[in-house]
Amino acid sequence: MIADEHHSHPCIGAPDAEVLDANAFHHAIVSFVEQHLPIWCDRSDRPLVTDEPQLNETLCDHLDCAARHSFDSIRFSHEPYQTPGRAADMAVKPGKQIIVEGIGYSIFEQLLPIECKRLPTPTDSHRSDCEYVHGLAGHRTGAIERFKHGLHGPTNKRAMIIAYLQQGVVEHWRATINSRLEKMASEQADEGFWAPCELLSPCASASARLGKHTSQHRRCKPPADSALIEIMHLWLLMN
Repeated sequence: MIADEHHSHPCIGAPDAEVLDANAFHHAIVSFVEQHLPIWCDRSDRPLVTDEPQLNETLCDHLDCAARHSFDSIRFSHEPYQTPGRAADMAVKPGKQIIVEGIGYSIFEQLLPIECKRLPTPTDSHRSDCEYVHGLAGHRTGAIERFKHGLHGPTNKRAMIIAYLQQGVVEHWRATINSRLEKMASEQADEGFWAPCELLSPCASASARLGKHTSQHRRCKPPADSALIEIMHLWLLMN
């Protein structure tokens, strides 16, 4: 399931809609992004920027243009609204009306919210040193944290986090992030809202330049509609 049923509408007959299987469709979206991350990075016409907002914008531009040519069921939206005062870095939305396991989705609905983070987190007194997981106390700027608390993707059961690895290797960052997740669980952070079972698990990637992981996290319900969220993590070696 892409999103909770009550946020979309059952379709009894929609001859112009594309009918899709939820798991296969999600896998196709992940594979598409996975394939295009190195292509985007290697483009000779890509602006040579290092800051996150500009990286996000150029990546979204590339993915959206590529989808128009080879995956027209979807499109990519830059900084879509999530909850009051909050926007994701990007999101996958339908490129046309689609039906996923009997549920209809219009072009305005979010199929997959995407957060993007640089690794390492840039040094800044206003930012957590492990912003991939959580922000400074009271700020909720961490990528995983935002999904757990339903601040991003409140109606979605799946999400994605893309990391731009500007230093270090995949194994180092997996150990670093899992260590922080373990610490959050052992210290009963957020009143015990983090659990040892929320660690990132590696899985095979189609590219040697990518790290690929999955994780599952308990959520605040409400504002989230579901009790759990599954996150796909794609990490691109930028050097």
